[in-house]
Amino acid sequence: MFKKLNKVLAEADWNRFHSYAKRVRSLEFTENEVYRSYLHSPSLDSPVVGVLCLHHPFGTVFLPHLQKLSWTTEGSALSILPFLSSELKELYLEMSTQTIPTANEVFKAINNRTPSLVTFSLQARIRGINVDTSLAGWLQTALNIEEVSLPPYYLTPVLIRTLGSLPRLKSIKQSLYFIHSTPSSEELQALPPGSFPKLTRICFNATPSGAERFLFTSQEIGSRLDSIVFFAYGSLDTEDILRFAQLVAQSCPVITELSLNLFTTTDSGEQSVSPLPMALLESLYPCTRLRCLEIGHPFPFTFQEEDVERMGRAWPQMLTLDLCPDPDFAFPLAGHRGSSLSILSVFAKALPGLEVLSFYSNIREAPRFAGNLWPPHQFHNLTEVDFGLSSVPGGSLRQVGFYIASLCKKRPAVSYGESDWHTGHLPNNWDQTATAWEEVDDTVDFAMDVKLAGLSNLRDNTTQ
Repeated sequence: MFKKLNKVLAEADWNRFHSYAKRVRSLEFTENEVYRSYLHSPSLDSPVVGVLCLHHPFGTVFLPHLQKLSWTTEGSALSILPFLSSELKELYLEMSTQTIPTANEVFKAINNRTPSLVTFSLQARIRGINVDTSLAGWLQTALNIEEVSLPPYYLTPVLIRTLGSLPRLKSIKQSLYFIHSTPSSEELQALPPGSFPKLTRICFNATPSGAERFLFTSQEIGSRLDSIVFFAYGSLDTEDILRFAQLVAQSCPVITELSLNLFTTTDSGEQSVSPLPMALLESLYPCTRLRCLEIGHPFPFTFQEEDVERMGRAWPQMLTLDLCPDPDFAFPLAGHRGSSLSILSVFAKALPGLEVLSFYSNIREAPRFAGNLWPPHQFHNLTEVDFGLSSVPGGSLRQVGFYIASLCKKRPAVSYGESDWHTGHLPNNWDQTATAWEEVDDTVDFAMDVKLAGLSNLRDNTTQ
């Protein structure tokens, strides 16, 4: 194949390639994916890239004006080097089966090759502690980076020091592809005072007590954070979780997004996991700018009408409210908690501006619906209502669908099933429950057609 490739590429081919190469701004490559059905077309593996590099007459970079590169490999990622232009702004790298030596080779090889890089995302199975030195060495040369996304447990002391020194870094995210990786045996190092001068968004893994030390040792950093995503591991001590939430409210005055993944893969047994108290939500009421609150936990909340009313008064700007919709049915009591579906009407009254609402319902009673598709209180812009692993209420499924539609001015998607965070067991007969929720979703669709058609007819009659 190499001989044929060498033979086929003439000077005219290179000139034509270069005329197109200068125009390319974005490239997405996945190793082993078949891009052409022609069997004699060589794949873009490492040896082929090596041959191309040997004969390419226009320097060491194939696509000189490339600005966005997505590269997925199951072997060596060194083939990426000829595609790293000095103008590259976004790099998405997935190395699912990379070995430690080859991963380190990649990060050493790309040193000083990405001076314009703004966004970097890494997905890898390799533990951060095994590549942090070489990764940090490269990141130190990418001083324009504003956003990084790293695998779980990658915030080692070496990487914290390097990331903290980047003058423009605003966001540290976490890639979710390997979300359930093995936890690190070491606690996170606290964010050093005077570091991370521009940081406003952070995602990290820690124990609840470790999260407190990590984020709030430096009051200066906490005061700038507007988004926190916390993945807990280890023992879920309710008091530690509550204290962390209280510190968020006290230390992060501009917080608008808070996500707490309180699922844990630790086999700790039912006795060490307790339902979250309403005091957790109450501790966040001072965060009046909240627009997104997500909490995942093995036990669901049980909401009373006054609880929802207090949320509405505390969080007038809330758009996404995702509160434990998918409990872990390994705990016998988890599935017996939850709220009545009728609480949906209270949410519509207290938080009419919601766009996404997720909660768990386990009350079998049918929702109250008397046929009025235009009640006084409705969601204005609800695009999704997610019932997670909820059981379907009793009564007619069509009645459930019409009840949901009556509370919405726009057609919402009805979602169900476990989230990406969920690590526990599904309920018995879940396939049947999912089928029932699918029927509810179809009914909502039909009911909204009826509702909006009626509104359209009313408008037409009014204008005549």
